[in-house]
Amino acid sequence: MKFKTKLGEYQAVETADGHLTLHSGLYDENCHSTAGAYKETLHNYVYGCETIDRANSSPIIILEIGLGVGLGILATFNETKNCQHKIKFISTEIDPELVQWVCKQNKFSNNQVDNDKISFDLSDKFEVEILIGDARETIKKLILEDIKIDCIYQDAFSPTKNPSLWTKEWFRNLRSICDNNSVMTTYSASVKIRKAMLEAGFHVTNMKGFANKRTATRAYTNGQYKDEKLEAELSRSKTPPFSDKDLNEL
Repeated sequence: MKFKTKLGEYQAVETADGHLTLHSGLYDENCHSTAGAYKETLHNYVYGCETIDRANSSPIIILEIGLGVGLGILATFNETKNCQHKIKFISTEIDPELVQWVCKQNKFSNNQVDNDKISFDLSDKFEVEILIGDARETIKKLILEDIKIDCIYQDAFSPTKNPSLWTKEWFRNLRSICDNNSVMTTYSASVKIRKAMLEAGFHVTNMKGFANKRTATRAYTNGQYKDEKLEAELSRSKTPPFSDKDLNEL
């Protein structure tokens, strides 16, 4: 299956767990690992952010960076159906036509459509909002509304393909919409990306990577979870944190 939007071409790719992902022509990269799109989403984000435990303790707000094919929404909904509290799931996507395709493919119906977002409920305890546009712009709405995020699924295309969503300035914006007990997970374990997170005010820890990837990253706002040894190693590294000024050199 292949389709085009104004922003590029998408090619469906079957992954090892039977779930499809898409190859983005715009970013020349798959949205998920071919080792298993759904399993990767569960490992890196739903389980990585301890979403089930958090939703059993209090209402939570999740921010997903990169809608992909909608598996973040589906996997989180499926795993939290029996949780005690309400979940608001906010995702970001630059391609409005892809958002429409994802909603159609996953039968996300009864949508409320605005110029810059689509909203719908999957149950009386699971609310979804997809912000349409450049994420660096769309999250400003969350900052202005003083919305506090509990879990961040940092699932943008890789730093080499989508660098503006990996700089310390980007992570500072994310940190500004977190509370004091928030968590962010990502597949990246790059030193320059971890140092960007540190400078933005996150405490970086190791997380087991998915499939053949040895290490991923879990970052907290609460200092009690800090890995002092890892943070000391990062501080000693001569690799600079990735920043907006590096974007001009790419």
